[in-house]
Amino acid sequence: MKNISDMTRTKLLSSKKDPEWNPFAGVQFNEILSPIIEPATETDTAAIDQLLSDLGCLSDRPTANAKIRALLSSFLMQSQRLENRVERKSGCMIIGWPHDEAYWRVRSKVGYKIAIKLREAMIKHGWISHQVGAEINLFEGNGNCHGYLIADFVPSKAVGISFQSSAEVIYATKSSAKKTKVVDTEVDQRTKDLWALWKQTLLTYGSQKMWTAYRSFSDAKLTKGGRLYGPWSSMRKSERLKCTIGGQPVAEVDVSGMYLTLLCSISGHVPFKTRFKDPYEVDGIDRLEVKAVINSAIGGGTWKQTQPTKMITKVGISQRRLTEIRKAIIPKYECLKSLDKYLMYSETLAIQEAEIMMRLVERLQQPIFILHDCLICQKDNALAVGNELQKKYVSYCAERGWTPIAPAFSIETKDSGHRNSFIISL
Repeated sequence: MKNISDMTRTKLLSSKKDPEWNPFAGVQFNEILSPIIEPATETDTAAIDQLLSDLGCLSDRPTANAKIRALLSSFLMQSQRLENRVERKSGCMIIGWPHDEAYWRVRSKVGYKIAIKLREAMIKHGWISHQVGAEINLFEGNGNCHGYLIADFVPSKAVGISFQSSAEVIYATKSSAKKTKVVDTEVDQRTKDLWALWKQTLLTYGSQKMWTAYRSFSDAKLTKGGRLYGPWSSMRKSERLKCTIGGQPVAEVDVSGMYLTLLCSISGHVPFKTRFKDPYEVDGIDRLEVKAVINSAIGGGTWKQTQPTKMITKVGISQRRLTEIRKAIIPKYECLKSLDKYLMYSETLAIQEAEIMMRLVERLQQPIFILHDCLICQKDNALAVGNELQKKYVSYCAERGWTPIAPAFSIETKDSGHRNSFIISL
């Protein structure tokens, strides 16, 4: 086994941040350890404490125990997800475990020392073993996240234990541009007000109760990014649709092409009528190809998307095919010429997306959980929520002097098996 000190070396892959990055799913790992949940009851706490005692991690300090309970609970929950993934697709249960001190400092009260303590104890007792060296930084693009192979017996340790969101341990706000905790009372309070609303009518998956999500910004001034990430963010859609809200089945109201729609509104260049079903619809070109090329351009902040990105390569677009698609879409999507890698790109559009979604939930005061450009709500309310979302989008555009568009949205449920698209005349 490698010495722990030897695992802190970093391989610098790129100095440019990946615009598709999110805190739970890196390029290499399907799960990256993040403290987001805790034991739900006193009985569950006792069960986690017994595991911590077995690992030699339980102390006589209540505060430290609360922190490490949240980390172990999150680890166990994520190990179960990995086990399910391996059963579906084969592979290994490898979890990403950042060694970067700032990664732990900016997210929660758990901290770097607690993360090291639990990791070393798990290695010692055979729960995990080092498998993958660091290749990408989760915090800035140049640090270290390692992969640890989870032993086969570990996921079963969580059987019979219920978990819930951890409101006391996680921070409401973080920024990848800062290496310390973000201090902004107004932004924090707004997020915590959502937590209070969501806690009244919980999003539940099996025995797991969820109501907290932190906002993640990409600049120190908190003007870029700002999306919300909760325990539901990294769940597979098929599993998320098995959730309930207040005991009622859920539906996902998903805006089709939110970034593209926002770009059209802001630039004033609208390539489709005010009513449409799919902003990525181009005659003669597969939708996935159009979506990959446009979103790559938005992510990079340039309409001159001449080189294949990971997103473009993933859908099988060759260099020659990319050239053909660009020639077809550039005349139609004139809005793409408004892109700028500093002023108008995915992160500056994300802040507008988050603002629209948060304002809608704040106004309706209903148990509607935000997932980027998607709203998770009670199934019976889904169509009404979609209609209200369109109205909120239009009013938001009018407030800013942008071109109002009623964005297309779809509704998906556990039983639908497909997306049902909707439009509305405003």
